[in-house]
Amino acid sequence: MLKQIEQRPLMWTGEATPTLKSIRTFVAGYYWALTENKIVAESTNEPFFDWVANKLGYFESTAGWANMILAYSIGFDPGNINWEEVFEYNISAEQHLKSIKLFYELIEQFKNETENN
Repeated sequence: MLKQIEQRPLMWTGEATPTLKSIRTFVAGYYWALTENKIVAESTNEPFFDWVANKLGYFESTAGWANMILAYSIGFDPGNINWEEVFEYNISAEQHLKSIKLFYELIEQFKNETENN
C-alpha cells in the first residue's frame, strides 16, 4: 500500500499538496481499521519510530516518525531540536515533497535492515 501511496499521494490523502502528516494520518487510520477488525493484533511496539530517531540522530522518538523526518528534511538539528519552532515553521510545498521522498528512502532502508536481521 505504501508503494501505491508513493506513486499517487494526492489520490490517497485528498490534499492539494501532499504532506507527510497526511500520509501518516492515512496510515494510522488504516492500521486502526486493521486492529479494530482483528485483521492484525494491536501492537504497542513501533520499531520504525525508534529506528528513525536513531538513524537521523534524535535523542528520542516521542515526536513520531513523521515529525522527525519533516524536521530533519527542512534542516532542523536533531541534536538540538525545539519542536515549538518546528511546528511554527512555514513549510513550503517543496519541503513537504522533500520530506515525503526522505520517508520513502527511510522505509526502504528500514525494510532492508529488518529483513536482513
